[in-house]
Amino acid sequence: MSDEARELHRIVSASVRDMLDAYRIQASAGLVTDKALEAIIFRAAHSVVHSLAPYPAAQRAALLPNVVRLLLAAFLEDVAGAASSPEAAKED
Repeated sequence: MSDEARELHRIVSASVRDMLDAYRIQASAGLVTDKALEAIIFRAAHSVVHSLAPYPAAQRAALLPNVVRLLLAAFLEDVAGAASSPEAAKED
C-alpha cells in the first residue's frame, strides 16, 4: 500500500470514528435531530472530501468507490468493536 493510500485510509477511519463519537455523545443527551445528524455527517464527510481535493477530478471519481468501501468498513469495524466491548456486555 502506498503512503498516499495509507494516509487516505487513516483520514477516512478517523473521520468515521469522530462521526460515531459525536453521534454517541449527542444520543446520550437525548434524541438526535435530523439537523444535528446532518451536521455530524457533513463534518465527517468534509475531512474526507478535503483530503481528495489535491487530486484531479477524474482521479477523485476513480477513487470514489474505494473511499466508500473504506467508509463502510471503518463504520462496521467501529460498530462491531463497540458491540463486543465490555461496556456493551454490561448493558445487556
